[in-house]
Amino acid sequence: MRSVVVTCLLLGCTGTFEGGAAQRVTGQGGGSSGSGGGEVDQPFEPTKFACDAQQTPTELPLRRLTRRQYVNALNELVARSGLSGADLTAVQNVARDEVGPFPEDRLVGVPGEKHGGFSRLDQALQQGHVDTSYNVAIAIGRELTSSVNRRRALVGACATDTNTANDAQCLRDFITRFGRLVHRRPVTMEDVTFYSSVAGTTPVDAAVLADVVGLMLTSPQFLYHVEEGDPAASGPTALDAYALANRLSFHFWQSMPDEALLAAAADGSLLTEAGYRTQVDRLFADPRTDGAIDDFFGQWWRLDELPPLNTRLGTTVFDAFVDRDIPTATLHEEMNAEVLEHARDVTRRAAPVAELLTSRRFFARTDALARLYGQPRWDGTGTPPSFTQPERHGLLTRAAFLATGSANTRPVMKGYRVRNGLLCTQLPPPPPGAGATPLPLAPDLTTREVVERITEQSGTTCQGCHRGLLNPLGFVTENFDAMGRVRTAQRLFSETGAVLLDKPVSTIAPPNVAGHYSDIDDAAELQELMLKGEFQTCFARQYFRYTFQRMEDDVKDACLLDSLQQDALAGKPVADVLKTVALAPGFKRRDVR
Repeated sequence: MRSVVVTCLLLGCTGTFEGGAAQRVTGQGGGSSGSGGGEVDQPFEPTKFACDAQQTPTELPLRRLTRRQYVNALNELVARSGLSGADLTAVQNVARDEVGPFPEDRLVGVPGEKHGGFSRLDQALQQGHVDTSYNVAIAIGRELTSSVNRRRALVGACATDTNTANDAQCLRDFITRFGRLVHRRPVTMEDVTFYSSVAGTTPVDAAVLADVVGLMLTSPQFLYHVEEGDPAASGPTALDAYALANRLSFHFWQSMPDEALLAAAADGSLLTEAGYRTQVDRLFADPRTDGAIDDFFGQWWRLDELPPLNTRLGTTVFDAFVDRDIPTATLHEEMNAEVLEHARDVTRRAAPVAELLTSRRFFARTDALARLYGQPRWDGTGTPPSFTQPERHGLLTRAAFLATGSANTRPVMKGYRVRNGLLCTQLPPPPPGAGATPLPLAPDLTTREVVERITEQSGTTCQGCHRGLLNPLGFVTENFDAMGRVRTAQRLFSETGAVLLDKPVSTIAPPNVAGHYSDIDDAAELQELMLKGEFQTCFARQYFRYTFQRMEDDVKDACLLDSLQQDALAGKPVADVLKTVALAPGFKRRDVR
């Protein structure tokens, strides 16, 4: 145990702490005694964003499509190519196979932090992006034009008839029609001339058509968010109708605009207040938006950090711990799916932001997960039931936030997930290797007691972060074990798996949330404190990052951050808060420099 203590001593809880007016390091948080450390509760106000309409937000100059957006747009383009049946299926299969090596987007979060973030923020360009997009374009071009029937469906009868006099016009018409889908806006005469330049004297030859398609699919207009506008403009300028349609579609659907949205751009109705609101509501109501909802909440809540739960099966202590609840290879995925269905439910039924934390609706669809929750699985019909266990108070008590894949809970990581992930408090980095240091199980100590002994020793710099900020937020859910099951005592095992002791657990801890430093009893009280403003403020920050693919600036982006925060604090439905971004002036303009 001594080596762990030495590692802990290297961690000084100094630096800048952000995320709410009450965020400060006390170094005096309470331990298992429930003393509260002598701190007095303080009045609390959430972070205030000072909106200045004269500020100009800084935008990314040219954003590439994320991997998900690229794959979705490619699939949508193939589906709208004119092919059908077996021909369409063949092209779709080629697209699926060729796109495989396209690099996955990495999670990008707050600079200096190792956890959290959004894959949309990854704007790195790797050789794999270039190579794969080229290979995809060539393969799709060849596959779309590999037979007479496919060329006729893609280009038109003029591509396969015996009349060569109409071939040049046939190619130009195809470029105009197909290019509108690829560019996601009408092509210009300059575009038509450029793409036609590869044709030579055989404009509808199969190889020529394949080259034209390949050239289109490697164009910046397909691979990037090219938001064209007035070339003479400087500073903030309104997006044109097609750029706005694309921004709206890729935000909610993570794919290219459909025909209805392109039509609204073409007739100008998208640029009217009523027409734009109609499209925002239509896109958000479409089931395709569920993918973006899952994407946002899954990454904000760090569901990817839950490992498979069956990797330690066969080890003596773990087998004794899980008993009859033997985890399957997919149980961690079922836990994550349950949390995402909860997020979609809150969003789709117009519930307020607070219910993201407090809803007790039950979405376990498998017997294995339902057993951990102590009730029958939900079959997906009718109104979802609520948790029957009184200890299940909401998000922090769902299995995906509790399970670890071992026989031991992880109070420090649970606390970090709440403090840093759900409250957006920036913490200094831990010493190298600290996160990989396992907590030793003791034959007569609960996990909480072990954590307190290692990280809360008086006179060490370790206690500042752990005792004051991290540990208490993990301790409040120690009435759940490392599988997410309710418990009142922690069962301690010998190395042979024999039961040594059932020792009562304690959830009492001083949270240091929303100015509250005295002891609370459980996760329900913690969630109430989080909803005094820090959770809503973090929600605003996180959704801003997800939307604009960059970190927020508290000065330049204050107007939109304030709008999101105030809507969330006012109890507006999650759906309305999410649509606030798309309805904000900043969403409908870009900064031209």
